[in-house]
Amino acid sequence: MKNFYLVASVPLLLAAFIPIGAALYVAYHKARDDQTAYLTSLADEVLRRGVASRQQLVTALDALEHTGGPPCGQTAMTRMQQLVGQSFYLQGMGYARDGVLVCSTLTSGADLVRLPGKPLTTSSGISAWIDARLPFAPDQPFNIYARHGHVVIIHPDIVVDMPMLREDASVGLALIDHKALIRSRGPLNAHWLDLFQTQASSVVESETHNIVFRVSEINNLVTVAAAPKASIHAGIKAQALVLAPLGLGASALFAFGVVLLTRWRLSLPSRLRAALRRHEFFVLYQPLVHLESGKWVGAEALLRWRRRNGKMVPPDTFIAQAEKIGAISLLTRFVMDRVLADLPSLLKVCPGFHVSLNLSALDLTSDGPVQYLAQRFNAVGLPPGALMLEVTERGVVDVEAAKPALQAGRQIGASIALDDFGTGYSSLSMLESLDIDTLKIDRTFIASIGAQAAISPVTVHIIEMAKKLNLELIAEGVETQQQLDFLLTHGVACGQGWMFAKAMPLKELVSGLLRQRA
Repeated sequence: MKNFYLVASVPLLLAAFIPIGAALYVAYHKARDDQTAYLTSLADEVLRRGVASRQQLVTALDALEHTGGPPCGQTAMTRMQQLVGQSFYLQGMGYARDGVLVCSTLTSGADLVRLPGKPLTTSSGISAWIDARLPFAPDQPFNIYARHGHVVIIHPDIVVDMPMLREDASVGLALIDHKALIRSRGPLNAHWLDLFQTQASSVVESETHNIVFRVSEINNLVTVAAAPKASIHAGIKAQALVLAPLGLGASALFAFGVVLLTRWRLSLPSRLRAALRRHEFFVLYQPLVHLESGKWVGAEALLRWRRRNGKMVPPDTFIAQAEKIGAISLLTRFVMDRVLADLPSLLKVCPGFHVSLNLSALDLTSDGPVQYLAQRFNAVGLPPGALMLEVTERGVVDVEAAKPALQAGRQIGASIALDDFGTGYSSLSMLESLDIDTLKIDRTFIASIGAQAAISPVTVHIIEMAKKLNLELIAEGVETQQQLDFLLTHGVACGQGWMFAKAMPLKELVSGLLRQRA
């Protein structure tokens, strides 16, 4: 009998502890991958800023070298001030001779300032004084770059001045050829640059830290971002303290397992999965119309849910609930699969046609639905420009976290549109950070265009702003001729709404495109 209980206890113990061990294993790798993704996003942003600052300083030096007259004359000084005013990263410009700053936009009169220390000389022939302290601002370090006597002065903190979600993370920018740190933020060890052995981006480890290098070889720049391995281990330890006691109560789990299973079957994620299996979801397409010609140039894919009893579930209801419980990616992937299956027939009828996909904030994650779309898109072999990805300004809470997903979309030739523009809290900096192609004017602003309502000044402002930023415009909810006339007068290219067509099945969309071609 003892042997029986001993043998019987083995599978029970395995059932208790194997899931815990597997959970810890998965949790560790997930935590490490999340840390690597975060460090990569930091390094990419610093590299973007570093490349931009280098391009601006090279452009400024080129421009100053083509300016006639004495290097410290009125013409040269005026040109320096213009270049500094036009450049985001430049703090000052000047002229140096034999290691002495003869004149600059940061000094006055005939003050001569000796540049401290011996400069580095980069592979492009630019001399660099890193973290230099100047007499007129002894508490403020500057990076000073010179070529043929012309000098550019940069505040080094600009490239690393960004929000850091994790206090133990560090980031820095360095020159590749000298492995010289230009600027850093956080507890960054300069010796980590010795681990950078190749001219390509990489992920390496020191004894204590995980480190990400991102490279722009053409600009002679490398960024490094690091975080302690201990931060991963701390998270795993905390999970172990929670999971280990659960193994002791594994037998009790069998008792109420049926209850958990029943609750799972009644949960919304389960109902969503069941609805997907029963083909209760389907996709309709609302045409996107070129306002001047009236031709259909694209369509927005819209998800609909018809229950087995024939009752339609409102999209606002099930989409909001799916986002709330984190199950929206199931629906997004379904729409992506449906659109990729339908696109070949649409492109056959109308080459150049595109379909837009709506993305939730939860879709804009690393290794999320957009990356899945990119893999499927390449496998199907569709042409670039066949897709548009729509994000909402209220949905993009973390611009930096969303960038990898949007970049994955860019790599397959998808354009990026900001949906429902004007209803959230976006700013000009957000528009520039997202690098969007199109603004979609929310239907609430279009509805204000009418005989019985005063036109919202925001509508005109959005249109004018988009023109200045060279962005395409799409008006949503166009329903009257008066609205159409207003949009045409103000140069809005495209629109969608019931005035043109309601959302329709693929077959009707193809038929409409055939009639249009005829």
